[in-house]
This record gives sequence, C-alpha cells and structure tokens, in this order.
Amino acid sequence: MRHPERLHGDGRHRVTLFRTPSGSAKAVVCFEPGRDLMNGFETPHCPAFAERLGVDALMVQTARRDWFLSRNNYKLANALSRATAGYNDVTGSGFSMGGYGALLFSAAARLRRVLLVSPQYNIDPDIVTYDPDRANKFRRIGYAMPCPETLGDTALRGLLIYDPTIPADRGHAACVAKAFPKLRPVTLPFGGHPATSVIGDAKKVGRLSTMLVDGKLNIRVVRRLHRDARRQSDKYRLNLVRAAVVKHPATAQTELHDLARSGTPYVRFEAGIALVGLDEPLAVRMLTQLLADVPDPPPHWAGRMQEALDHAD
Repeated sequence: MRHPERLHGDGRHRVTLFRTPSGSAKAVVCFEPGRDLMNGFETPHCPAFAERLGVDALMVQTARRDWFLSRNNYKLANALSRATAGYNDVTGSGFSMGGYGALLFSAAARLRRVLLVSPQYNIDPDIVTYDPDRANKFRRIGYAMPCPETLGDTALRGLLIYDPTIPADRGHAACVAKAFPKLRPVTLPFGGHPATSVIGDAKKVGRLSTMLVDGKLNIRVVRRLHRDARRQSDKYRLNLVRAAVVKHPATAQTELHDLARSGTPYVRFEAGIALVGLDEPLAVRMLTQLLADVPDPPPHWAGRMQEALDHAD
C-alpha cells in the first residue's frame, strides 16, 4: 500500500503523490472529476491501475466545482511543474471537469499523452453557446475561465472520447479538437456523461488507463469495449430510450417503466425523472419508493426531483 505525499495544498486545490516503493520514471496525473457534493476535499486514493502498472500517480483535487480555477492559477501550474520535473514520461487523464483541468495544465504538468473523457472546453456562456445548463455553474466559479489552449500544450496527443448524442458534449469536443488538433476523437454513442460510463459498468476502464500509460492508445479497442459492454448495460439502454422519447413515446414510456422498477439505483432515478417529464402519474410514486429503497441517496437527487416536478407543472 502506498502512502500519500502532499506536494501542494492551498485550501482550494491539492496535489498528492503516490510514489512506487522502487521508484518509477513514469507518472500519471489524474484530475478529479466533478462530484455530487463538492464542499471540501475527499481523501485521495492511488488508482488501482497505477498500483498494478508500477507507476507513480499524482492526484489533482479541488475543494469545489471550480474547474481548477482560482485568482492564482500559476500556483497550481507551478506545483504540477515541480512535481513532474523528474520523470521521463508523464501522462494524464481527466473526465468531464477533470478533462478541462488536464488540458489547461497539460504544459505545466509536462503531459505527453492524455485520456480525455467528455471534457468541457469552456462553460462561460459568453464564449460557448451550446452548454446553457452549465451557465450557473460558471457564475458560481467567480473567476474568468480561460480557454484551455491559452495555457495548455496544443501539440498534446491522446484520445478525446465523447458521446455524440449529447449536444453539449459534442460541442465541447469540437472546440477541443480544433484547439488541440493532434488529439484523436472517439465517439461512443449513448455512452452518456462521461462517455465511458457503459465501459465503467463492465469494470473495463482500467484497460483504457493501461493503454494510456503504455503508450498504446487504440481507438478500435475503445470502441470494442463499448460495444461489448453495452449489451448488458442498463445505462446504455436508458440512454437509448431517452433518445427515442420524441419519435416513439409509447414504446419509450414502457421501457422507462421497466427501468424505473428494475435498474440500478442510478438508472431507476433517471428513468423516474424521465417519466415525470412525460407526465406519467406513477413517476412520483416510483421515485418515492426509490428513496425508501436507497439508504443514503445522493444529495443532488432532491434538487433534481424538485426541478423535474416544477418543470412538469
């Protein structure tokens, strides 16, 4: 078991090193994705794939949903530059908000390759028009949001994975690909957000991380993992059904009923929310039952339910 070494911490952001006992010339920098409730730091853990592959791991954390921004972005940049100075090969990964962080600090962290999954390019509504749902999140950040190429390494290589059926994620991917032209886009339709959710349900995300560290990122392998995993994935089925609501409402409603009763808690919740939007009388009862079945529901569920009910009214 590796012991964490705090390399940087200023109340807003932290960088924690998990060093291999025998030392390693390789390091992977993992930028934290958004969490349901971000009000302080979580305890960092060394990724299992880093333990397995024998590489050092640097965990970059944020205390709040701020996209790793502050008045002094240079402090985090300098910390990452110092932390990665002694390695021959540094790679990075970032999902959603973490993808933006990986891009923005790619030069500072000396990243040679990245695995980006459903990253945001920017959420400032004055810069992007395709993601209005994150406009309030931008306002809560309280700082200007630079486009990632202003500080990042535009020669960065790696994979840019996203779900093309999600308009906002499609828009972000197009902007990222234009700003970082050596990244290779990979579309995983109905993968959700993040786009590797279906692969994650099959516990195969470690395969992607292994390819990243080994320098063998393979688009065909990523697509095959998604294709194989979707057959048993309720999340994939849910995403398909939600996309079919407009053209096939009756069939979609039947499928949503089944998912709201028999899926995982996440799938049951999302199916129930979708049924509220379809004015299904049993939707509220199904969601109420779900709350009774789940001993410690995610904090954001209550807000999502109220928002759906208000919209339905």
